[in-house]
Amino acid sequence: MYILLLSGGSGKRLWPLSNDLNSKQFLRILEDADGQKQSMMERVFQQLETSGLADRTVITTTEAQLDAIEHQLGTKVSVIHEPSRRDTFPAIMLATSYLAERIDPTETIIIMPVDPYVDASFFERFSMLDEAVQAHPDALHLMGVEPLHPTSKYGYIIPESTSPMSTVQQFREKPSLETAVELIDQGALWNCGVFACRLDFLTERLNEQQVPVTYQALRTSYDSLEKTSFDYAVVEKTTNLFVHRYDGYWKDLGTWNTLTEEMPSSIHGNARLIHSTNTHIVNEMQVPVLGIGLTDLIVSVSPDGVLVSSKDETPHLKDYLVDQELPPQFEWKRWGYATILHQQQLEDGRYAVTRRLHIQANHQISHHYHAQTDSTWSILQGQAEAIIDGEHQLLGPTSVVHIPREVPHTLKTLSDLIMIEIKYSIDWTEEDNYPLPISLGSN
Repeated sequence: MYILLLSGGSGKRLWPLSNDLNSKQFLRILEDADGQKQSMMERVFQQLETSGLADRTVITTTEAQLDAIEHQLGTKVSVIHEPSRRDTFPAIMLATSYLAERIDPTETIIIMPVDPYVDASFFERFSMLDEAVQAHPDALHLMGVEPLHPTSKYGYIIPESTSPMSTVQQFREKPSLETAVELIDQGALWNCGVFACRLDFLTERLNEQQVPVTYQALRTSYDSLEKTSFDYAVVEKTTNLFVHRYDGYWKDLGTWNTLTEEMPSSIHGNARLIHSTNTHIVNEMQVPVLGIGLTDLIVSVSPDGVLVSSKDETPHLKDYLVDQELPPQFEWKRWGYATILHQQQLEDGRYAVTRRLHIQANHQISHHYHAQTDSTWSILQGQAEAIIDGEHQLLGPTSVVHIPREVPHTLKTLSDLIMIEIKYSIDWTEEDNYPLPISLGSN
């Protein structure tokens, strides 16, 4: 049995904390058993480790999320890199080609999102799913839970019976609210987003696409795959379906109103609430936020913006952001994270971007140069060794380094490092980054 975790998302449902580079699964606003801040992804992977499933887990994700995954999980999990964001069907097909070259085609594959909020019993059910898949190898197996209320956010599964495992009468992906009410009246279950089947079931779906089936060839022709969800492309068209009822705790923390229900405190960050009811403040900035006499609100503050909303309206947040350009101001890196502090266009036409970089000890930024960008580093805290144009330098607090364009440079931290980086460029883009092979040693 192998677990395939789907890590994607456009990062708008939990704006302004989430963005394209820092999607909801990476937000550290939950707590583990020791009271330490924890993201949804870290929580799920910890549960997989506890269940003994982590060694057989693979994550599929886009390039934008690679650094965040490595920062939070390290290199202890295999990651499949999608060439572009094309929804869950292409992602699963790419993972299928990857696994088909490495494992037995009769292995059970359990596909799930990377961020459900569940208890331990959820993963204990996977052994039962494995047995069911091997007993019915030509079928696709789903997990369903009793709906709490009508919603158009989830898929609906109508089972043939009320037994723990049942054949499926009908599957409907994200129906209208009116249809959801009718489906619940017919005994429908919410789809938990879990799909279980044998690997050869998936390879058959891949062969139907008339695209290359080897991993590297499929990566090259990835854009030829239909941009659609696995639910629409496969589940709705599959007649041999089973659903397994799950009666444990399950919640999708995809919107502010559901996430705040699981937060350990109504305050996150530098904030105070006075005479307020059912209100949460999540503040990622250093400036204080004070809420007085608030009811049923979410107030969220980050480098990307400020949200003040009634909790009832937050499920529609993504719709309100459709036409708004939201360049990310925060992003995880494999070595730490970066926050944009200020950006402006100067009188000479150049752009100036100021970032605060937090780099973990014993990590190295790539050896590279910029074709049209001049940089300045100012070290606030920690020590690092740098090579700039072939010269070794030891950097510490108050060190200031100027790096002209086309000059090769790299840096390896000797301790946790905080520095301010100012970039001056005629074209503000991260694409002005050209890697070089020389380095200071392994990470």
